[in-house]
Amino acid sequence: MKKRKIRSTMSVFLTTFLLLQIILLFLYKSFIVDIAKKNEKNLVENTLQIYHNTMESVLERLDDNLDLLLGCRLLLTQLNGENNLEKVKAQHQMLQILKERCKDTKEADAYAIVNCKDNSILIQRNGNITYDTIKDIKKYLQKRNTFDKTPTSGWTSTVMGEQVYLVKYYNYGANTIAVLISEKRLDSLLNYNDMSIKEAAFYLTDKKGKILCGSGEDWTYGEAIENLQKQDPSISIYRGSVLEDAYQMYYSVKSSEYAAYSTSGIVIFGFLVLSLLFFGTIVWYMQKEIFQPIADLSWVSRKIHSGDFRARAEYNTNSYEMEEVKQAYNDMVQTILEMRVEKYEQELRMKDVQLKYIHMQLKPHYFLNALSTINSMVYQHEEENVHTFIQAFSQNIRYMFRTGLHTVPLQDEIKNASGYLEMQRLMYRDCFYVYMDIPEETQQYPVPQMILHTFLENIFKHVISIDSFTTVLIQALLSFSGKEVYLKLELYISQGQFSQEILDFVNKDMEITEKEDGSGIGIKNVKEVLKMMYQQDHLLYFENLEPEGTKITIWIPKTLKCTDEEKDEER
Repeated sequence: MKKRKIRSTMSVFLTTFLLLQIILLFLYKSFIVDIAKKNEKNLVENTLQIYHNTMESVLERLDDNLDLLLGCRLLLTQLNGENNLEKVKAQHQMLQILKERCKDTKEADAYAIVNCKDNSILIQRNGNITYDTIKDIKKYLQKRNTFDKTPTSGWTSTVMGEQVYLVKYYNYGANTIAVLISEKRLDSLLNYNDMSIKEAAFYLTDKKGKILCGSGEDWTYGEAIENLQKQDPSISIYRGSVLEDAYQMYYSVKSSEYAAYSTSGIVIFGFLVLSLLFFGTIVWYMQKEIFQPIADLSWVSRKIHSGDFRARAEYNTNSYEMEEVKQAYNDMVQTILEMRVEKYEQELRMKDVQLKYIHMQLKPHYFLNALSTINSMVYQHEEENVHTFIQAFSQNIRYMFRTGLHTVPLQDEIKNASGYLEMQRLMYRDCFYVYMDIPEETQQYPVPQMILHTFLENIFKHVISIDSFTTVLIQALLSFSGKEVYLKLELYISQGQFSQEILDFVNKDMEITEKEDGSGIGIKNVKEVLKMMYQQDHLLYFENLEPEGTKITIWIPKTLKCTDEEKDEER
């Protein structure tokens, strides 16, 4: 099948979709006027019913709270009493009750108890009531106290400060108990202007139609609701009642800007459905030709990132571009895989060459020295010593032929080192003394093979002579760094000093100049072997002791990173 370009296909889809939307808009504007009014009345009536239910529910809850406060007769009686201690306790308890009522009914702006006997007020309020308004509330309630038992005012409206309030109170002796709702609170309770009708407002009036509060802009307190329609004839006003016609609610609508269903509405709906189906086709196409291939590429990328280079993009598509992306992506992954394999094989070859070079540097002079020693003892007719030397030498050679990038138990390395020292005693007689402090718990610790042999051989090559006496101390102990376990090998040599070049090379990773006699190569190779096997730097440390002598410290991690066996498996 011929591949198609996504851009061309998407252009056709989107152009068709745009034309459908233009037709839909034209039909919508053509039929909107004759169908709007049919639904306006129903919507407004429903809105007024919502207002009515909200107001009735709020006022009923506030009535219940006033009844509850009136039920605290003992506390109210104590507020009128002569016992100051009881009065203070009663005030505290009533304040707590008022606080609970405010918390229970957040529609109220304040609950207040005014005592006309001692001219005091207990009040719990929210942010709509300021401190200055409290004085007005106190004065208003004092004027309405008749010292009678439980006469009620019903809900009344009044202006205090710059706001209109709905107030209901009870008189109980010298106490007047009241709840107040501000104009702002009513506005927030009845604000349904997020509905479909724009430029609409609600108003709350008394029985005579005098405005008490409203959400509109151009009105004043006490103004007749009819004046709004006289000022703007385009306004339609709808009426509803609250509290059994004690108050009236009005809803004003300036214009109808929404549509309803009719014959024309069905036509519009049909075009809308057609547009949605077409849009669904576009989404389906994008899912199949764009999103799914991208998801497949993402999945393959995650597999490759996790190490699975066999993963390939295998999605099917009819688009020319995504097919090219798939092919290019798979080619790129294959190229990366081949480059990684080539680099890995090159690294293995390099490591093998380095290892062979290390072996070559470590062994030749050792064999030459051994042959020279045997020759000297034969010449001096020391047949017994020759037998002992050859026996130790043969064991040492068998151990050496197993050398490479692998580890052996420390006790095997110590045993080989002891055999090597036995050979050297036949040559140097009583010119040196070696003491080994190897705890039992370190005997099985894995160490690189020939690690001790290399340093002992260098000690005999560069330090020990028949003209002086040299002491060598070898210590082993376990140490810990975080979760890693290390074997710490320390060699103390009583004679000689390291050159500054050797110290800088070992301790600071500075370059070292290889001498013509090969000195320094052994240390360099040991350092390289440790780094290769454990993938860590600074596992070797040299230092000079005062007044004379040297110390060699080797840290051998428990975790091995690279061995000959692992390389063979990789190959």
